[in-house]
Order: sequence, then C-alpha cells, then structure tokens
Amino acid sequence: MKTKFIMVTDFYFSEVNGGAEANAEALIDRFKDCNYNIVKIKSEDINIEYLKTNKNKIFIFSNFILLKESCKQYAVDNLTYFIYEQDHKYIKSRNPIKYVNFIAPIEERVNIHFYNGAKKVLFLTKLSMEIFQKNTELDNLLNLSSSVWRKEELEYIKTIHNNKKNDKIAIMNSDNPIKRKHDCIKTCKKNNWDYDLISDKNFKNFLKKLSGYKKLLFLTGHLETCARIVVEAKMLNLKVITNKKLIGAASEKWYSLHGSELIDKMEEISANMPFKIVEALND
Repeated sequence: MKTKFIMVTDFYFSEVNGGAEANAEALIDRFKDCNYNIVKIKSEDINIEYLKTNKNKIFIFSNFILLKESCKQYAVDNLTYFIYEQDHKYIKSRNPIKYVNFIAPIEERVNIHFYNGAKKVLFLTKLSMEIFQKNTELDNLLNLSSSVWRKEELEYIKTIHNNKKNDKIAIMNSDNPIKRKHDCIKTCKKNNWDYDLISDKNFKNFLKKLSGYKKLLFLTGHLETCARIVVEAKMLNLKVITNKKLIGAASEKWYSLHGSELIDKMEEISANMPFKIVEALND
C-alpha cells in the first residue's frame, strides 16, 4: 500500500483564494493523480490526540499559523513530516523584504525548532530556499523548483494562451497592500501607460481576462516565494513588468520560457512533484 499523507493548511482554497491555498490544494490533487492516499485538515482542528492517532502517516504542513505550539513539539518528537514553505514563517513579520540582504535579526526568527525537525523543508524556488538558508542556517532543504498547478488548470491555460491581446497593461485589482495596486496605478500614470484593473473570484475567469492583455505590471511589496500570477501571465504570453530580485520564479532556469513551452514545463514539474517528495523520505 502506498504511503498515506496528511496535508495541513490554515484555510482551504474555497475559503481564501490565495496562492498558498491554491498551491496546497493543487499539490493534493497531484498526489491523488499518482494514486497516493492523501487527506487535508485545517491546522486549527489538530490536537495531540489527532496526531497520536495518525502517527504512522506522513504530514505535510503547509500553512500552520493556527497550529498549537504543543502540536508542533509533538510533531518534532514523534512524527515524520515535511514543511511546505510558502510565506516565510521563519520570520515574525513573514516578509524578509524589510531587512538588509533579506536577513532578519535573530530575535525576529521563529519556528526554527519546528523547521529543523522536518524531514525536509520544501521550497517553491531557488530564491526562497536561499533566503531561508541564510536566515536559519538549516540544511534539510529541498527545492521543488515551482509552484504547482492542477493538470486541468494547465490544460485550460493552453486553450487561451494565444488569445488576442490588447495594448493595455493589466493590474491586479487587489486590496491586499502587498500587491501595491496604487503604486502600480501611479507607475502607469507617470509613464502614460493605458491600464485596466482586473479581478475575478473565479480562477478560470480571471485567467481568461488576463489572457487578453499584452503586459502585466506586478510591483510586489513582498519577497515572493514564487509568484503564481507572474508565471501564469508568462504562460499566457504576457510580458511581465516587475522587480525580478523579489520574484522567486525569476531565480529558476525555466523563467526564460513563455507560452506553450512554459505550460509544458509546469506540467512536467507539477506531475513529478509528489515523486520528488516521496523520494526525499529515503534521504
């Protein structure tokens, strides 16, 4: 019988339409595609008894802000687990952008014991792994080299990636201050660029809207561990205007690809991700 996994996350994608939630649920689907037994549970619903009952399973802790400290300690002492690192939970602010060379003061670092106890800490990109290593000096690290998408999502992107483009710039119409919507607007006005604010709670509808633009302006206020929106824009044949030093995806060799070549590369990486994680159990 194949290994049984439990994915732990603070929120489900149905509750919060964020990149971390999308990644976690896409990874679950990829495990199922490979015929692995995997279930999901919210971190706030976990207690010591649950961990004891499932002690023989492999845990993947994605978001774990709501996980009790006692459960973290039990995991360190008793479980085999991975941490799927997506948003710098080793720093109190969860954003290394505010520190020189992205290195936080020692007093700002948290959860190090929990990370150290993991079989591997899993990263989306080379950049996110390197910044983590500089801050923690841990070496139980594995770069998965990308965010993960469901097979059906990539197939859909392939049907719209050659859609006719207008000459405008797309800006995410997000109220999240990290996305710096107002700074993007100011940049467009300063340069006399024609732009539209785009949004849609439905993932496919949003991608379809995005596919009709020539460029995406993405001025993040965060060190992006990958930046799904940037990769999706490139798969849709948009030119991306951004600060590459803050974009994890830009640290990967495949970043030079676009359109169908990039879609195929994301399918290859996404499909192989469960096997890469399982192989790490033997390290």
